[in-house]
Amino acid sequence: MSTADPHYERGVLDAFRRAVERYCTIVNAGGLDPGSLRISVSVLTLAPMSREFGGKVHRIVNQHVDAQLPRARVVSVGFAVDPALPEPGHRFLIQPPALPAPKQTLPLTRAEPQMHVAPATAHLTLRYGADFRWVCHLASAPGWVPLGRWTGQAIRDASVRLPEYATFLPRGELLYLRHDGRRVEFARSRIRPDYLVTIDGVPLHAGGHLIQAGAAGSIGYADGTTSSTLLDYHLAWEGGHG
Repeated sequence: MSTADPHYERGVLDAFRRAVERYCTIVNAGGLDPGSLRISVSVLTLAPMSREFGGKVHRIVNQHVDAQLPRARVVSVGFAVDPALPEPGHRFLIQPPALPAPKQTLPLTRAEPQMHVAPATAHLTLRYGADFRWVCHLASAPGWVPLGRWTGQAIRDASVRLPEYATFLPRGELLYLRHDGRRVEFARSRIRPDYLVTIDGVPLHAGGHLIQAGAAGSIGYADGTTSSTLLDYHLAWEGGHG
């Protein structure tokens, strides 16, 4: 079997780099202890890759883990080929899952016994000034999804991706959100640390407290100079929210 073409290989490496960055960001957004992680990686491609491909994959995952997840260890990296892979033509599995444990950081009454509440769909409306408005429909799920403006070949299965023309927003996955059926929470990633991100005027720090979304509020981005952007948000619920 012939090896994959260089263009395809570069695309796989770029997508793998983003997947590892996202994994590290999600771990840091929640309560997982990086020191307890023994990370295994599997890379599935359409065709055999070049001789240098494996070394590049090892460097990418180890560089990101060393920089972002101190004391975590990468214990295995495996490769396999499946010519029948659907689009985008590659698949990555990083174990253990990066789902963080929830942090109880806000003055909530959730410690009281809760009646079962059916999962609700959250409708998050974002506005910038009078001319820009986006509505994001969030299904209930346990994991974190990125919110922001970015480019890339890989189509993300779960994200709130704002359009590229919204250049008044910083590029990158600076912010993550999670909707667990009863509330929506925000977490700050470690991407673009030069930006201060605020929720309802409260600073949101990587690895720090989560902030729960209210019925309405604001998301702020400031880069430490005179440049700042403020998005207004409105949160509505459909079906089962108590």
